[in-house]
Amino acid sequence: MSQPTFLKSSLKHLTAITQESHNQQIQAEAIAIWQHYFRPDNPLWKHIVAKPFRVDGPDGSAHVMAMIDKRLPGKGLVGFFACTTVAAGAQALLKATAWLKEQPGIVDVYGPINGTITRDYRFNVDDDFQIPGEPVNPTWYIDAFRQAGFKVFNRYVSGIAKHYQIFIKFKTMRKPSADYAHITLKPFGTGKQIDDLKTYHKLMNEIFPHNSIYCPVLSWEERLYNVSNHQPLFDPQYSFFLEDNGKAIGFIVAYPYQQKLIVKTIGLLPQYRKKNLSGMLIKKVHDQAEKDGLSAAVYSTIRVGNAVYRMKRPGVKIYRRYVTLHKAL
Repeated sequence: MSQPTFLKSSLKHLTAITQESHNQQIQAEAIAIWQHYFRPDNPLWKHIVAKPFRVDGPDGSAHVMAMIDKRLPGKGLVGFFACTTVAAGAQALLKATAWLKEQPGIVDVYGPINGTITRDYRFNVDDDFQIPGEPVNPTWYIDAFRQAGFKVFNRYVSGIAKHYQIFIKFKTMRKPSADYAHITLKPFGTGKQIDDLKTYHKLMNEIFPHNSIYCPVLSWEERLYNVSNHQPLFDPQYSFFLEDNGKAIGFIVAYPYQQKLIVKTIGLLPQYRKKNLSGMLIKKVHDQAEKDGLSAAVYSTIRVGNAVYRMKRPGVKIYRRYVTLHKAL
């Protein structure tokens, strides 16, 4: 697929709208996101068919990208969305969904999904910024989607525990059986970040083969690009593999941020679940957080209703809320 011709014009349009619609706290963060993902070397543009729609008129300005990824049969995506008014935003969304409806086989549209990016999508129900990786947007953007016929599809939350030692004790109360006494922890290495990213990438695709209904299983080039602005890629004091005789079977990715422990992702291969093994990963990073004097632990962007969300967590309160939206064609 040839490089799209709209990257510069879409970035310019999104930047101008963001400067007008976003408050000062989230404006720079949002523009940095647009700049990173609208680079021509982003492999995202090789995996999707994309068409931008823009509105500039008396009702305001808006930009949205309609996208089709062949790895998501029957599904259309709308993302890279910004608007100065609800009316303009709804108008752009209606144009994008009308185009998607004309495409063969597309029966559902989800948004705001920024293509194959596994972070920086969803809407934040707060118009501020607290933790890296969460979306930044004016809250009234959700109204533009609703006016265009979208309804809330998935809800996500981030939880916070100020007394996270309680969670450590609860999670590690039951120890792995003697059959798993040989399971060990291995920190992500500072000198071989790319090798560790490859292992992480493989595990992500095995542990989460259907990351969500609107996020495909990523290629290696997409995974690498999505983290290319992280330095370092992983914090070796807070990111670990779980190994069975040298084979990686799970992982935890976390990092300190503004005196908080941010637990970003944790996963185990299916055959190792419900063996009380995840507690080894969680205890390790929480112990390090306590040693470093971090004041709280944040469990980031968990989908409401999944296994992690349903698990009782003493002392954990909902800290942030996010939504994605859906429209049937």
